[in-house]
Amino acid sequence: MDDDVEIINEGDEETAKDKLTKLKEELKAVKNERDNYLAGWQRAKADFINARKDEEKARAEFAKFAAEKVLREMLAVADSLLARRSFGKDGEDPIHNQLVDILKKEGVLPIEALGKQFNPLEHEALEKKEVLDETEDNAVVEELQKGYMIYDRVLRPSKVKVGVYKSQN
Repeated sequence: MDDDVEIINEGDEETAKDKLTKLKEELKAVKNERDNYLAGWQRAKADFINARKDEEKARAEFAKFAAEKVLREMLAVADSLLARRSFGKDGEDPIHNQLVDILKKEGVLPIEALGKQFNPLEHEALEKKEVLDETEDNAVVEELQKGYMIYDRVLRPSKVKVGVYKSQN
């Protein structure tokens, strides 16, 4: 027999009504408490969804202005192009140096290709060139366009000529 269930005698009708009224009040209180928890959970869920949307907007805004910094530095290079007549007599190109410095600040580094073994992840072979030295077989013998990495990822592969060993026999 359940501890909460009591056997009601016919003479205890008044106490049964009191107990039933008390149980109804407890049920009503429990329902109110449940409704309060449900409403609180729903508000918390809505707040979380709104916070996520706000975070996504903030990230998009950050990304937009992150590019602005690089573009501002590129404008300095554009200004330097207008003053191109000021190149030094020693053959150095201050505009090129300025661009290289900006790229380094942003994590962009050149790929060293010349003399290295051909690597399809870093190099794009445009031509094959016959070589007489066996050590130059499948090696980069000429770099046609410089390649660049951004951190550990290839931004643009080097365009190269690859040596193919041709025996003199």
